[in-house]
Parts: sequence; C-alpha cells; structure tokens
Amino acid sequence: MGLAGGLEKKSASLGEVPIVTIQDSINPGSAGYLIEAIDEADKNSSPFLILQLDTPGGLLTTTRDIVKRMLNAKTPIVVFIGPQGARAGSAGALISFAADVVAMAPGTNIGAAHPVVSGGGEMDETMKKKMANDTAAFAESLAKAKGRNQNWARESVLKSSSIIAEEALEQNVIDLIATDIPDLLSQLVGFKLRVAKNEIQSLPDATIGVAEKEISIRHRLVSFFADPNLAYLIMSLGGLCIWIELTHPGLIGPGVIGVICIILSLISFQMLPISYGALAFIVCGLCMVVAELFLPTYGLLGVAGIASFIFGSLFLMDTASPEFQISLGLILPTAAVLAGVACLLGYLVVRSRNAKSLSGLDALVGEYGEVREAIGEHPGKVFVQGELWKSISQSGKPILESAIVVVTEVQGMVLVVKERET
Repeated sequence: MGLAGGLEKKSASLGEVPIVTIQDSINPGSAGYLIEAIDEADKNSSPFLILQLDTPGGLLTTTRDIVKRMLNAKTPIVVFIGPQGARAGSAGALISFAADVVAMAPGTNIGAAHPVVSGGGEMDETMKKKMANDTAAFAESLAKAKGRNQNWARESVLKSSSIIAEEALEQNVIDLIATDIPDLLSQLVGFKLRVAKNEIQSLPDATIGVAEKEISIRHRLVSFFADPNLAYLIMSLGGLCIWIELTHPGLIGPGVIGVICIILSLISFQMLPISYGALAFIVCGLCMVVAELFLPTYGLLGVAGIASFIFGSLFLMDTASPEFQISLGLILPTAAVLAGVACLLGYLVVRSRNAKSLSGLDALVGEYGEVREAIGEHPGKVFVQGELWKSISQSGKPILESAIVVVTEVQGMVLVVKERET
C-alpha cells in the first residue's frame, strides 16, 4: 500500500498523521486493521487520521463495529474516497457518513447503501422493510451527528441513491474534493470541523508529516481468508482429500492436507455470515457421494449427493451482499470435479474388485503350464510356476505329456486345465 503523490513512507510516530488504506470489501480483517490504527492514533495523540477508501461494501455488522469506534475516537477521522475511479458503496457510504471530514477524488462515487441480507433468497417483505428502515435511520443519524445532508443519507439506503463527487459536494454530502493525498493535506490545513471532536474545532493550521499504517500479517490473513470463494474452495479441496483418504486408506498425504483445509475453511466461515443448514447440505452431499462407492445404488446416491452439494453451495452465504456471494462459476466446476473424481474412484473400485487375484491359488488361473504326466482317466501332473500340480482336464478328454495347457479353475488343491489354443 503506497502513499499517493510520492509521499515518503514512514512509520507512525507522535504528531504525525497516520494514513490507512482499504481497497477491499469491509470484512473482519479490514475492520481490525482500521480499528487498530484508530487505537494507535488516539494513543499517539495524532492530529487526525486519514482513511483512503475504495470499497464496494461489506458486512453490516462489521460496518457498525467500525462506525462505533470512529464515533468514539478522540482523533478526528478524515475519509478520502480515492484515488480517482474509486467508490464508497454500501458499507463504505455508511463509514463515510461517520467521518469528521469526508473528501472525494474526481471520478469517484458514493452511495447505494441499501442493505441486502438473508440466505440468498427472497426476504419477507415486512422484515425487508424493517431492515431497510433501520439502516436508513442509522445513516440519517450519522449524517445529522456530522452536520451533513440527512435526507440524502436516508435516500442512499431506501432508494439506493449514488452520486459523483461534484454532486456530493453541492448537496452537502461531503466536505472537500481533492485529486490525491498531497492535495487533500493542503486543503486540510486549518480546516474547520462541522462538529467539534472532543473540543477540537479545527485541524492544525500547518502542514504535518504523514505515515502510512501498514496492515499487519494477522489482519492481512484474516482479510484474505474472509473471501467466501476462497473459503469454499478450501473446504471443497479438504472434503475431496479426506474422501480420497477414506477410499484409499494408508495414503496419509491426502488425509493430512484434507484436515488442514477443513480447519482453515472453518476459520474462514467463522468470520463470514454462513447458513449452517446449507453447510449441512454440503456435508450430507459429500457423505452420499462417498457412500456411493460402497453401496450398490447404481448412481442414485451419487446424483443425490452432487445435487445436495450444489444446493448447499448456492445458499451457503447467509447474505445477499454481492461481495460475499460464492460465484456460480466456481460452484459448478467444483461440483463437476467432484462428480468426475467420484466416477473415477468408482471405476477404480469396480476394476479392483473384478481384477485377477495376484496372490494365493486363485493367482494360478490364466497361467500356462506343461503337462509332465498325461491326464486321462486319472489326474496327471502339470508344471506351473515352477511347481508340479495335480491336474484334471476341463473337457474330460485326455491331454498327453509335453502339451501346453492353461489353468481355468482351481478346485481345492487340484488345477482344472485345458489345452492351449493354437
């Protein structure tokens, strides 16, 4: 995360302005990163904090955690929607409403904060209305607390309104338009806050050094694993590896990889709004596909398992927010791979059951031998695999010495043979 305009990157220290950059969905990882930066800014008595924001939106519960921390921060917080081409959609708009100063770069937009929830399906109209009104009141209260356009804040939720930087400035939705961070810093010198923050009426009237707040490895990993598509892919890989281990005991490798993947996916799902009913469908589907390898259902369990897996995958995320939906382009190929591997393993199991035994007396079936003692009214001797075996003729016809025969059956310790076809 480099600072715009060629500003020198430094570690945060007393008196400097920390800059936090979020260019991702609002998830537990990005939230932890921002909240930690606000905590440090308060501890260091920073003049103010800049959040450079470019997000399509995110989880409403996580957004409320961020907003709560912003409102209770001692340090004034400046949200800069940039660079050019960026947006503050949905959750990003609500975070912007909570800022002490909001600036936008040309070519950016803000709004469309209508909440979208419920397990991927249609929500009850009454519940949908309650959710929308609750979020609208939340947005309106934030705008009122910061002295901005309350009506537009409400419309951004109820009507999914979205506007560009110039219109936002004209309608009193934001405070400034800045091309980049250096331009923003120059405009913030001595800037008077609309609403005082802990008795702070205006920002410092002199240029102050800035320092980028680097995201920690922990928050980076949390943000990385908060991707629902990645979590789903890891879970599917884990299930596939465990399945291979169960059908081929002793391989060890697939089992170890599978357990690690399942644990990682559970960590990811803990951070995401998932439907446990849908997760049960996925697990049930995998179990049915495995059972197909051991039960003679002629594909019935396998088809039902794949259908259950796809159905559970479609409804796994308990939110209709686009940023947290599993792509259909990932679900169908994953199900196809699962079905393909099931067919392959099923074929290998059937082939192994029908394969010729490689040990014991049954291994002699199909082997060639030489008659050492003629087979006639009484059993004779046949030399097979370095040993002499008591043998009888399959057809009952005599077979003379030195004739080449093939073993067709084993009856106790007696071989049934027939002459080799020429």
